[in-house]
Amino acid sequence: MSNKLTDAAEVMFRQIHPDLLQDGEPASSGFRPKESDKDKLSVDRGALTTPVDAHTLFTSNGYQSIAVYGVSVGEFDDCGIPCEPDPLAAEDGKAANPAHALASFSDIGTSKQKTLAKKIKKAAVARGILHPPPPPLPDEEASH
Repeated sequence: MSNKLTDAAEVMFRQIHPDLLQDGEPASSGFRPKESDKDKLSVDRGALTTPVDAHTLFTSNGYQSIAVYGVSVGEFDDCGIPCEPDPLAAEDGKAANPAHALASFSDIGTSKQKTLAKKIKKAAVARGILHPPPPPLPDEEASH
């Protein structure tokens, strides 16, 4: 991976499909590539976009996302998963995504991918949902 991202603090945004939200939390499978992804997980670079803009572009291109979570380049690196820029040009009626990047699971077997996805999910959940904002907590005064 020649263009490996090296800023460990940069947060990569991951879109969560509505089917992958369980009891208000994303499933760990949302943090690992599907078979059709060829061992590369699509993310967006926090240095180039915001969670709101990433979500808007993703959904305007016809994809479904119920939430955006973030995982830093360092957290991916801690799992042996390098990240690389992968800007997407506009094509087939879809808008360009210059912030697109890939987290590469290429050197990791399928069962290990599942284990690492749980660790990555834990980091993302600890950071919290980045978009949409979580609903406000009920006002304690209103419940009395």
